[in-house]
Amino acid sequence: MTDKELNLRAGLAAFSDVDRVVAVNLDQFDPLNSRDDLIKLLVETGISYTRPREGDLAAEDSNSSVEVTVKNGDVVSAAARAACELAASWIEDDDVKAWKITTGRFSR
Repeated sequence: MTDKELNLRAGLAAFSDVDRVVAVNLDQFDPLNSRDDLIKLLVETGISYTRPREGDLAAEDSNSSVEVTVKNGDVVSAAARAACELAASWIEDDDVKAWKITTGRFSR
Protein backbone atom coordinates (compact mmCIF):
# COMPACT_ATOMS: atom_id res chain seq x y z
CA MET A 1 0.00 0.00 0.00
CA THR A 2 1.38 3.42 -0.93
CA ASP A 3 1.72 6.20 1.63
CA LYS A 4 -1.04 8.12 -0.16
CA GLU A 5 -3.43 5.15 0.13
CA LEU A 6 -2.44 4.63 3.76
CA ASN A 7 -3.16 8.28 4.57
CA LEU A 8 -6.50 8.08 2.74
CA ARG A 9 -7.62 4.95 4.59
CA ALA A 10 -6.49 6.35 7.95
CA GLY A 11 -8.42 9.56 7.22
CA LEU A 12 -11.53 7.63 6.28
CA ALA A 13 -11.26 5.62 9.49
CA ALA A 14 -10.91 8.76 11.57
CA PHE A 15 -13.30 11.19 9.94
CA SER A 16 -15.96 9.57 7.75
CA ASP A 17 -19.50 9.12 8.93
CA VAL A 18 -21.95 6.40 7.85
CA ASP A 19 -22.74 8.33 4.65
CA ARG A 20 -19.02 8.64 3.82
CA VAL A 21 -19.09 12.37 4.48
CA VAL A 22 -15.66 13.53 5.59
CA ALA A 23 -15.17 16.79 7.47
CA VAL A 24 -11.52 17.21 6.46
CA ASN A 25 -9.75 17.44 3.13
CA LEU A 26 -8.34 13.94 2.68
CA ASP A 27 -6.22 15.10 -0.25
CA GLN A 28 -4.17 17.14 2.22
CA PHE A 29 -4.46 14.89 5.28
CA ASP A 30 -0.98 13.42 5.82
CA PRO A 31 -0.48 11.93 9.28
CA LEU A 32 2.60 10.07 8.06
CA ASN A 33 4.44 13.38 7.59
CA SER A 34 2.49 15.99 9.56
CA ARG A 35 2.54 15.94 13.36
CA ASP A 36 -0.64 18.04 13.46
CA ASP A 37 -2.45 15.51 11.28
CA LEU A 38 -1.07 12.64 13.36
CA ILE A 39 -2.47 14.23 16.52
CA LYS A 40 -5.85 14.68 14.82
CA LEU A 41 -5.82 11.01 13.83
CA LEU A 42 -4.99 9.91 17.37
CA VAL A 43 -7.66 12.11 18.95
CA GLU A 44 -10.38 10.96 16.54
CA THR A 45 -9.55 7.25 16.74
CA GLY A 46 -8.42 6.81 20.34
CA ILE A 47 -5.34 4.92 19.22
CA SER A 48 -2.70 4.59 21.94
CA TYR A 49 0.81 3.15 22.11
CA THR A 50 2.90 0.63 23.99
CA ARG A 51 6.53 -0.44 23.76
CA PRO A 52 6.34 -4.26 23.51
CA ARG A 53 10.11 -4.65 23.13
CA GLU A 54 13.19 -2.49 23.00
CA GLY A 55 13.25 -0.80 19.58
CA ASP A 56 9.61 -1.54 18.76
CA LEU A 57 6.44 0.49 19.12
CA ALA A 58 2.84 -0.74 18.91
CA ALA A 59 -0.26 1.29 18.05
CA GLU A 60 -3.33 -0.22 19.73
CA ASP A 61 -7.05 0.01 20.04
CA SER A 62 -9.21 -2.19 22.26
CA ASN A 63 -9.22 -5.05 19.71
CA SER A 64 -5.99 -5.04 17.75
CA SER A 65 -2.51 -3.64 17.38
CA VAL A 66 0.17 -2.95 14.79
CA GLU A 67 3.85 -3.19 15.72
CA VAL A 68 6.65 -1.39 13.91
CA THR A 69 10.37 -1.13 14.47
CA VAL A 70 11.77 2.28 15.35
CA LYS A 71 14.39 3.11 12.71
CA ASN A 72 17.31 5.48 13.36
CA GLY A 73 15.74 6.54 16.67
CA ASP A 74 12.80 8.21 14.88
CA VAL A 75 9.99 7.36 17.30
CA VAL A 76 7.55 9.88 15.80
CA SER A 77 7.79 8.36 12.32
CA ALA A 78 7.34 4.88 13.79
CA ALA A 79 4.32 6.10 15.77
CA ALA A 80 2.79 7.67 12.67
CA ARG A 81 3.33 4.53 10.59
CA ALA A 82 1.86 2.24 13.26
CA ALA A 83 -1.20 4.45 13.85
CA CYS A 84 -1.89 4.84 10.14
CA GLU A 85 -1.55 1.12 9.51
CA LEU A 86 -3.89 0.33 12.39
CA ALA A 87 -6.52 2.87 11.34
CA ALA A 88 -6.22 1.83 7.69
CA SER A 89 -6.87 -1.78 8.69
CA TRP A 90 -10.38 -0.76 9.76
CA ILE A 91 -11.27 0.30 6.18
CA GLU A 92 -12.33 -2.23 3.55
CA ASP A 93 -11.57 -1.85 -0.16
CA ASP A 94 -15.30 -1.40 -0.77
CA ASP A 95 -15.32 1.55 1.66
CA VAL A 96 -12.58 3.28 -0.34
CA LYS A 97 -14.35 2.57 -3.62
CA ALA A 98 -17.67 3.88 -2.27
CA TRP A 99 -15.98 7.05 -0.98
CA LYS A 100 -14.32 7.59 -4.36
CA ILE A 101 -17.67 7.16 -6.13
CA THR A 102 -19.42 9.47 -3.67
CA THR A 103 -16.80 12.19 -4.14
CA GLY A 104 -16.51 11.74 -7.92
CA ARG A 105 -12.95 10.42 -7.74
CA PHE A 106 -13.61 6.95 -9.09
CA SER A 107 -12.27 6.16 -12.53
CA ARG A 108 -12.26 2.85 -14.33
